[in-house]
Amino acid sequence: MVFSVCPYSILRGRNGNMMNKLLVQIPRHLAPAFFDEHTLAELASLGEVEWNPFDRPFTEEELISRIQGADALITSWRCTPVSDAVLDAAGRLQLVAQMAGSIRPVFPTWSVYDRSIRVLNSNYAIAVSVSESVLALILALGHKIIPVDRAMRGGQVQKHEGMESYELRGKTVGLIGLGMVAREVIKLLQPFGGAILVYDPFVSEEVAGELGVHLLPLDEVLSRSDIISLHAPKVPETYRMIGAGQLKRIKDGALLINTARGDLIDEEALLAELRQNRFYAGLDVFETEPLAADSEFRRLDNVIARPHLAGVNADSRRRIGKLMVQDMKRHFTGEPVMFEVKREQLAIMT
Repeated sequence: MVFSVCPYSILRGRNGNMMNKLLVQIPRHLAPAFFDEHTLAELASLGEVEWNPFDRPFTEEELISRIQGADALITSWRCTPVSDAVLDAAGRLQLVAQMAGSIRPVFPTWSVYDRSIRVLNSNYAIAVSVSESVLALILALGHKIIPVDRAMRGGQVQKHEGMESYELRGKTVGLIGLGMVAREVIKLLQPFGGAILVYDPFVSEEVAGELGVHLLPLDEVLSRSDIISLHAPKVPETYRMIGAGQLKRIKDGALLINTARGDLIDEEALLAELRQNRFYAGLDVFETEPLAADSEFRRLDNVIARPHLAGVNADSRRRIGKLMVQDMKRHFTGEPVMFEVKREQLAIMT
């Protein structure tokens, strides 16, 4: 698979007489992770594609130079932000497709919305993978997969009470936040039965009813749930929303899952509770990443710790590429897009 600066088959732009120019900012060595042959062909059908020829993101100066005349920009994690200087140079830009979840790192300011440029992101494509990670952490903790495996590898041959499983079936699950990931988690939990409680101040009773969940205040969700999974966005209002008082409400023996953002929880308060072995935690995210080598989270037997991997894998990257290119095609052919981020959504998005 070769990625180079080259023209492909062309659709007319919105002005009817110019071909679309699509600029891919993703570094050359990372691009194949997002684009299989089918997605490449679909992207090529949208116009002239200019690929990043470097194994690094563009500098701001390079992006300013290359974005002139571009109708769409494809970007991703750790790429150069689309600053006002970049936007000033992008006279024809109609669309920015962010092949990642958060769009905040992409735009230092929100003036992109003042210029009537459409913004797409890949939240849904990533949510599918994150939701599977949530289920995997619940089952791994509940069935004590890691400690039992360690015991077996250490030569222990007798079953004992500490090896017994904690079934998911029929348990009450509490979701903190009802965004895309939480809604995918709801789908995965359906075969297991049990009630699903939700805290989300931005969700109506009508929407909750459609999803088959029960809206409750935060403290009630924490105290009544056997399993708690965090899905709130990283915004100022959610910083350490789970503090010492909230953690004390969690049932003995419960499972706490965090695949959202580390600073939703007061980590010192969480460590204090985990040291007492009151409940178990599956943590994919931490307030400071990468997690320090000497972090106590690495040593606690009632914790599964992962380095922010829940949404990142080969399948999710290919899904991102496929869905973003399909949505770009909808834009250029005048159909409604599926993954647009509107200005009014920014206040409740990570």
